[in-house]
Amino acid sequence: MGARPRGRSRGHREPDRRRGPHTAGPGARPGPGADRGRGRRFARRVACYAWASPTTSLGLLAGLLTLASGGGARVRRGALEFHGGFSRWFGGRCGFEAMTLGHVILGRSAFMLDVLRDHEQAHVRQVERWGPAFIPAYLIASYLAWRRGGHYYLDNWFERDARRAAGEDRR
Repeated sequence: MGARPRGRSRGHREPDRRRGPHTAGPGARPGPGADRGRGRRFARRVACYAWASPTTSLGLLAGLLTLASGGGARVRRGALEFHGGFSRWFGGRCGFEAMTLGHVILGRSAFMLDVLRDHEQAHVRQVERWGPAFIPAYLIASYLAWRRGGHYYLDNWFERDARRAAGEDRR
């Protein structure tokens, strides 16, 4: 090992004087616009939740029924996930393992929610874009897929988009 200058510890680095105090790097202070950026992101998230709230309210109703019938709940990636109870029964009657209603995801089991999380989160993003028009648009997309001779679920544009976003290799 080479000799070190006196008074400096082994890991010491001279500060890069070419950069100002607000630039990114070790020990850098956030710049004056950092709080504004954080505030904008927060406002955008609030707007997304508000825009999706009509659809989310349907999911919350189903979630309350799930809890009242012995099911469970948890929060994952900004969405409320309900499983068991009513969600298990409803999924069995309608033929799904998981279903997204706004920022609420209903699953027949906690295991299936884990398996299908990426796919269902893609639907959460879709509801954030489409807002109150999501359910009618989804139903229209199912109808159009069927009219074209495809499968109402597998060929639905929203489902294809969710599979693509989740990295699923179907159709």
